[in-house]
Amino acid sequence: MHTQSDKTFTVKNGASVKTKQTGSAGGKGARAQEALLDAGLELLGEMSPRELTAGTICIAAQMKRPSFYTYFDSVDDLLDAMIHREIDRLEALYDAQETKNKTALHRLARIPLNLADIARRDAARLKSVMTLMTYDPSFTHSRMGNLRRDLQASITEGSLALEKDQVDVFARVYLAGILSLLAHDGKKPPSRNDVKNGLQILLLGGGADAAALAHILKN
Repeated sequence: MHTQSDKTFTVKNGASVKTKQTGSAGGKGARAQEALLDAGLELLGEMSPRELTAGTICIAAQMKRPSFYTYFDSVDDLLDAMIHREIDRLEALYDAQETKNKTALHRLARIPLNLADIARRDAARLKSVMTLMTYDPSFTHSRMGNLRRDLQASITEGSLALEKDQVDVFARVYLAGILSLLAHDGKKPPSRNDVKNGLQILLLGGGADAAALAHILKN
């Protein structure tokens, strides 16, 4: 997790994403980076982040090993980029959900259910993403600005009974709970009912309005 002079920084959702300069490679360089990221994510379905090497990633991506260092300084750099990419995708779900639902409590409850639906369509990807997200929980939590925003909005709405100084702690508990629910037993994706029951425990524990939550989880 380091910064060197050959890095450029692209801001996404308020966060800096580190990438090495690709020179004149343009779209080809972007595709190569994506191929390495996809290969690394796929390998996480079978091994831990600490077992990944530049060589195994390049073999999976069908690229020559020196190509890895054109785009990343180390496996840690690649893992950073993978985490950024997956969190950007999760936050995009928040953005899409916000256009459909007016209450913050609705978004807090529906996003994990949307993720559970995705998990059932692609269990292998879910396993890899969960491995990645739990690799550095503090970093993952630091990027979840939309989660903290919706918790604060829920307090303002009166749909959660949290003190403002409890938001950060509850966000950590909520994120850990959701990751645990989605990871399930590592062999099969979580059922929708499992996720609903877990959400009830988490959100009712935060003082959620029981009737409003029951209505949200009805379907």
